[in-house]
Amino acid sequence: MKQPVAFILWRLASWLVALPLLLAACAPQATPTPTPEPTSPPEPTVPPAVPTVIQDFESGAQPYDAYNAKASIGDVAYSGKASLKSESTEGEWHTVGVNLSSGPVDLTPYNRLCFWVYDTTTHNNGMAANTVGVRLIDANGNQVERWTDNEGVGANVKTRLNEWVPMCLNLITFTGIDQSKVEKIEFTMYWPGVYYFDDITLLPASAEAPKPGTGAGNKVFVVTLQGFEQEDTYYSDYQAEVSLSNEVVHSGNSSLKMFYESGEWHAFGGYPNPKPVDLSKFDKLCFWIYDTTTNNDGKADNTVGVRLFDSSGANQEIWTDHELAGQNPKTVTNQWVQMCINLAAYTDINLTQIEKIQFAVYWAGTYYVDDIQAYGTVEAASEPIVVQDFESEGENFYSDYQAELSISTEVVHSGKAALKMFYESGEWHAFGAFFNPRPFNALPYSKVCFWIMDTTTNNNGKADNTVGVRLIDSSGRNPEVWTDHAAAGENPKTVTNEWVKMCINLNAYEGVDLSQLEKIQFALYWAGTYYVDDITFEP
Repeated sequence: MKQPVAFILWRLASWLVALPLLLAACAPQATPTPTPEPTSPPEPTVPPAVPTVIQDFESGAQPYDAYNAKASIGDVAYSGKASLKSESTEGEWHTVGVNLSSGPVDLTPYNRLCFWVYDTTTHNNGMAANTVGVRLIDANGNQVERWTDNEGVGANVKTRLNEWVPMCLNLITFTGIDQSKVEKIEFTMYWPGVYYFDDITLLPASAEAPKPGTGAGNKVFVVTLQGFEQEDTYYSDYQAEVSLSNEVVHSGNSSLKMFYESGEWHAFGGYPNPKPVDLSKFDKLCFWIYDTTTNNDGKADNTVGVRLFDSSGANQEIWTDHELAGQNPKTVTNQWVQMCINLAAYTDINLTQIEKIQFAVYWAGTYYVDDIQAYGTVEAASEPIVVQDFESEGENFYSDYQAELSISTEVVHSGKAALKMFYESGEWHAFGAFFNPRPFNALPYSKVCFWIMDTTTNNNGKADNTVGVRLIDSSGRNPEVWTDHAAAGENPKTVTNEWVKMCINLNAYEGVDLSQLEKIQFALYWAGTYYVDDITFEP
C-alpha cells in the first residue's frame, strides 16, 4: 500500500534532522585539555665560588694571644698596610689567632684555605725554613689543626727568611668541625721570633693556588768576631776594669767582664778575629750583654754605645737606641740580652778595615759581654753544587800528614774517578782536596757534604769511624769540625766497604771566611785505605 506523500516528506525531514546527530556521534572524540596545576618557581642558579679573602687585617680584625706569643696588627704586609703579627722571645710552640671579621664563614663551597707568611727567624741554618700549624675553630668551639707539611693538605714550600711565602691547605682534611660556621683561625710556629700572616683566602677547586717567588729565598750568614775565649782579646778604654769570666757566659767557656765601682761613663772593647775584619758585606753587628745594675728604678734598663775603629784610627759611635741602629731592647738586670746595630749607620769609617769594637755604658757596676757577631744576608742556593769530583786533571788533592794519595778508577761513587788515600801504619792521617772553582763562595749554602768508603775493620771487625772535616779559607784560617759533633748535624759512621754520605752544617765553622774557601781537609784516626768522592755544597 502506497504511503501518502505527506508521510514520506515527514520521514525524509526527520532523517535530515537526525543525520548530523548520527554523524557527530560516530566522529572521533577529542581529548579534553587538562587544567594546568600550579608549579613552584625554579630554583635560582648558585653562582660558582670564586677566590675570596676572608681576612686581610686592614680593618675590623681582632687578633688574640693563644699560646706563648703576643698577637697584634703588624705593619709588614703582603698587600695593603696591615697583617697579623706573632711575636715571642723564648720557649717552643707559639700560637696567635684572629676572629674572622665577617663573623662565621661558610667554607663548604671552597676547596682550599690559603694565606701568606713572612718569617724573620734564622734557626734552621739561617734560612727560616719552617712549617706552619693552622687551626680552624667553629661557632661551637670545635677545632682542628693541620700543619702545612701534613699528609693530604697538599704540597707547600717552607718559610723563607724575610720573604712572603704562600701556603694552601685542602679543606677536606679539616674534619670534626662545622665548616659552614668557622669563626676563628690560629697559626702556630715552633721557634720563638717574629712572624707575619696576611690575606687569608678561600679558593674553589677551579682556582689556581698562589705560587712562591723563584729561588730559595734569603739566607742569613753569621760570623763570630769575638767570643772572648782567650786573653789578649780585649782592652779597657775609660773607667773600666776588664777580665775574662767563666762564671757568667753566654756561650763557650768565658765572656768579657767589665767592673767599675763608681763614676759615670765607662768604655771597654774587644778585638775582632781576624783583625782587621771586613764588615762591609754584613748587614748588622750584634753582641750579647749581661747587666747587673739596678740604677733605673730598680732595674737595669740601659742602652749601649757601640764604637767602631778602622785601621786608620777613624772611629764612630752609634747607640743602641739611635733611630739608625734599628730596634733594640734595653738591658735587663741579670739577664743576657742581644743587641744589634745596623752597619749602614756607620758612614764615617772604613767598614772594610775594622780593628776594634768598643762599648760604652753610663752607670758604674758589673757588665758582661759575649759573642760579638756579624750578620749578613745572601740569596740562598736552591740546588747543590759539586766542588770536587776528581774527574778532571790537574791539582785537585794534597797530602797533609801520613797520607799517600792517588786517583782510583776502580772504586768510585760516581763518574770515573775518586780520591784514594792509603797509609800502612800510624795514627791520625790528614789529606785534602782543592775546590773547583776556588776561592769558592759557600755563603749561599747550608752544609758541605762528601761520600767516603772505609775499608778498615779496626772497631770490633767493622769500620765505624767518624771524620774530621777542616775548611780552609784564602787567609789560611782552618777550623775543624768532626762528623759526630753536635753542631755538625746528624751523621752516620763509616761502614766497611760501603759508600757513606756525610754532611757538616756550615754554621758550625767559626772564624773562617765562607766566602773565600780554598780547600777541604779530612782527618782519620786509623791507618788503612779510604776513598773520597763527590764533595758538594748543599742548600
